[in-house]
Amino acid sequence: MARSYYKQREEETKMLIYKAKTRNNLTDAQLAQKIGMPLNTFAKKKLHPGELRLDFVWAIEKLANVE
Repeated sequence: MARSYYKQREEETKMLIYKAKTRNNLTDAQLAQKIGMPLNTFAKKKLHPGELRLDFVWAIEKLANVE
């Protein structure tokens, strides 16, 4: 049960990253720079978004205009 919940949250975070990129017309490198994360680290975290710290998730939410 916990695994499916975790997977659901990872998918929601992936969608959040997609929204932030499309609404602001950003590349991965530009988004990483805006949230203050090195591109290589962002690429790794993008594959496993459950490992993102909340401060980065909140910065992405702000860019995606999620309330």
